[in-house]
Order: sequence, then structure tokens, then C-alpha cells
Amino acid sequence: MRIRRWIYAALLGTAALGLAFVLAVGWLGSNQALRPPWYQHRTPEQGLVPMDPAADFFVWQGGYRDPRTDLGLDYETVELSARDGSTLRGWYVPGEAGATAGVVAVHGGGADRREFLRQVPVFHRAGYPVLLFDCREQGISDGAGRGISLGIRESEDAAAAVAWAKRSRGLERVALIGTSQGAASAILAAAAEPSIDVVIAENSFTSIEDLVRDVGGLEDVRPTPGWAARVVAAFAIWRMGGSGRPAPIDVVAAIAPRPLLLMHGTKDQAIPTAHSERLRVAAREPVELWIVEGGEHSALFNRAPEEWERRVVGFLSRWLGPAKAH
Repeated sequence: MRIRRWIYAALLGTAALGLAFVLAVGWLGSNQALRPPWYQHRTPEQGLVPMDPAADFFVWQGGYRDPRTDLGLDYETVELSARDGSTLRGWYVPGEAGATAGVVAVHGGGADRREFLRQVPVFHRAGYPVLLFDCREQGISDGAGRGISLGIRESEDAAAAVAWAKRSRGLERVALIGTSQGAASAILAAAAEPSIDVVIAENSFTSIEDLVRDVGGLEDVRPTPGWAARVVAAFAIWRMGGSGRPAPIDVVAAIAPRPLLLMHGTKDQAIPTAHSERLRVAAREPVELWIVEGGEHSALFNRAPEEWERRVVGFLSRWLGPAKAH
């Protein structure tokens, strides 16, 4: 009898240790997902994170400050309301006088409105006004430092930004462009909001679970084991408030018949190219996929700026139409 009790105790202890290990993996892994190393949320009084021209962790950390200082383009500082009433802050760069079509840009996880600043001249040359904004809990928009939500909150912010551009600036047609988390947000937002006219998604992920499993992307980076990916993703989604919500791969088909341009680089070290390839298969026409040889994460423009401009502006010209209706 005593031996049997010892066996039961040993089994219970092993089970408890196993459960504790799984919970620790989920909690610590989700901490990384919510607050990656580069994440900093600041107040409007503090201002945006000072940019380091020597930083190479993110391509967008190139010393950019604002459209006028860096690009010689006038802009307005604007505020708009998120779905929960939080204030989102950003910049509106006007385009051609009388423009009725424009672009809303959604930054990646832990970045801010400046991520698309280097591409603003491309849109400006085509006459399109551009709204750059910080999602909740990022940049200097409202938040309590809860971290990113991998498209759960950000997709709502993207939809709110498009609605603001149409309502407050009189735009009749708006393209939503995003990169990384912003790309996933654009897909989720467009699937839920028919007023988004065109979607351009650069290096999106298919789902949070796939993202956690494939983190690293390169062959020399060991993927996360399937069980751990599921645990971390479940914890992250729960902590982000996204339980029961669809992933980009689940809803990408709902964007049709509105046009979708998917873009990805072959040297993406954060999200493997296969994610966009799977999204292409799941999407419905009209959809295009551009794979950039040697392109890195959120850096397709840096790899091939002329081709980026030709393809993106060409796509907008075909599907969004000219900036100013004639």
C-alpha cells in the first residue's frame, strides 16, 4: 500500500512539474510575443523613440524624424479615435490638390508611424495623400504599455484610420498598406470592413500559431516545436484578448472582389516567404504575389526601390485609380 502511494505521489509530482513547465513556456513565450526587445511605448510628452542612424536591428531605424525634416514634405499632426475610444496619433501628408484617393499605412509590431516614411515620396509622386499613424500601445498613441497584439487590436485601428481618412479628409477610395504585423492587420481589417478598397500586405503571417512556430525563418534557425508554438500562441492570443478571433489565413478570401497585393522577401528572417505563398493560395481573385529575391523583413523597398515603386504604384493605378478623379 505504501509503495502504491509513493507511485501515485511520484506520478502527481511529475504531472505537476510538467504542467508548470508548459505554463512557464506559455507565459515566458507570450511575454516575448507581446513585448519584443525593441518595443517601447511612450507618451506624447516624451515623443517618438529617438532614432539611431547606426541601428541595424530594424531597417526603419534610419534616423527618420518627420516628413518635413527628412523629405521636405508638408504634413499635419492628426488625432483620431480607435474603436475603444483611445486616441491614435499620426501624420497626414497631403497629396495632389483635390485628391479623392489615398493611402493609409500600418506599421509593424513595436514600430511606429515612421516605418513607411521612406516610401511616402513614392505615393506623393503619384499624387496620393498618406496617413501614417501609431497603433494603440505603440508609438505615442494611447495605451498602458500592454505590448503589441499581432493584429488583434491593430486591425481595428487600421479600419478606424481608413474611416477617418474618408470622413475627415473626403477621400472616396483608400488603399490600406501594411508590413509584418501591419500586413496581417490590413488583411484582417479589410476582411471585416468593406469600405477598405485596396489591400497591400508586405510579409504578412498566416496566423499567430504559424508565426510562433516558424519564427526565425531561415534554415539555420531552429523552428519552435509544434506543441510549444501552440502553447505560446494560445497564451499570447488569450493575453491579447483575441480568443475566438480569426487569423489572416482564415479570412483573406473575404477581401475579394477587392484587390490584394501580397509581397515578401526570400531572406525574411522573421516570417518565412511560405506565409505569403499560403495566403496567395487561400485568397480569391484579384490577387497578386510578388516575391523579392534577397528581400529582408520589412525591407523590400530597400532591396528594390524602383521595382517596388513600379509594382505598388502600378497596382494602385489599376485598382484604386488616379489620386484625383477626372
